Amino acid sequence: MTRQWRKQQRQMCQACAAIALFLMATAAGPAPAEEPATADALASQFANPPDGARPRVWWHWINGNITKDGIAADLAWMKRVGIGGVQHFDVGLTQRSVVPQRLVFMTPPWQDAFRFAADTANRLGLEMTIASSPGWSESGGPWVSPPEAMKKLVWSEIPIRGGRHFRGTLPQPSTVTGPYQAMASSN
Repeated sequence: MTRQWRKQQRQMCQACAAIALFLMATAAGPAPAEEPATADALASQFANPPDGARPRVWWHWINGNITKDGIAADLAWMKRVGIGGVQHFDVGLTQRSVVPQRLVFMTPPWQDAFRFAADTANRLGLEMTIASSPGWSESGGPWVSPPEAMKKLVWSEIPIRGGRHFRGTLPQPSTVTGPYQAMASSN
């Protein structure tokens, strides 16, 4: 990209923003005399939206790599940059440990960290919600019995010649619970 191209793109974006502001200001007709709608007022509302209009983000705690200092820093940064709230997810991947002591989901230390996060979010005026279960899906947790849990699809195969009856036994598929596809184990 050339500087000239970037300058043209910036000018087009500024022109589009001005047109959008104009259209929003005039779409409903003239504003009441007591509240004139100006481009400055609209720009101010975009720059400082009410809490209900601020974005919410997903906040992943990965493999128990959590500390109260990290929680406080994350939430303070989110508030500072204008985020309105978080949806907490506890997830597991093959992420290496980056904290002195990992916090395992729903253990007393994890619950204490979560309580700290909720209190900190509340103090900062951030909305906080939580996903309904650990992991990347809605199907994990110790409350899910093996018959109701997700299944790993397994198969076996044996080469045969087409057009003939097969008499034999297929090899037993793997019964080992292993990693997903080629993902390395975190154990």
